[in-house]
Amino acid sequence: MVRAFIAIPCPDELKKNILEIQRAINKLGKMKLVEPENIHLTLKFLGYIEDNKLNKLIDALNFISENRKFEISLRGIGAFPGPGYVRVIWIGVDKGSDKIMIIQRGIDDKLSSHGFERDKRFHPHFTLARVRSVDKQQIRRFLRDNETLEFGSFEVTEINLMESKLSPGGPIYSIIHTFELS
Repeated sequence: MVRAFIAIPCPDELKKNILEIQRAINKLGKMKLVEPENIHLTLKFLGYIEDNKLNKLIDALNFISENRKFEISLRGIGAFPGPGYVRVIWIGVDKGSDKIMIIQRGIDDKLSSHGFERDKRFHPHFTLARVRSVDKQQIRRFLRDNETLEFGSFEVTEINLMESKLSPGGPIYSIIHTFELS
């Protein structure tokens, strides 16, 4: 069995900007930063998949490759569930979020017939940190000051089916299959 998810990878050239903001975030309280090599945009978390069902899953997802490459821009720092109670700090997607939503809905549509539940609320984002404890005033100010911060843009050329192996040092991600965009 593999623990799997579908994701858009973050290119290395943007990770320098992301690392800088992570350093600033880390000063706000106790949190677990996402390792730079693990930063991605999750389109769908699949959970545990039996090995013998992976090929069927890949076949069902092959439609992803029919999508054209597209540009996305990363903009603004936000939090889930919200600024009053912060558990996750993320970077938002500005340009290209509509295209991401279309692809994500397509994945949901395709996989619902394979027994996967649809995502009720999907918000395109790149997770930066998981918060353990933080000063509420400081985090509110930080979020407000950085809600329009620009991180750059990149062309999405592929979407990956990923494996996530849990370990004491944090998750270890590896690519199961790459869907190249046309």
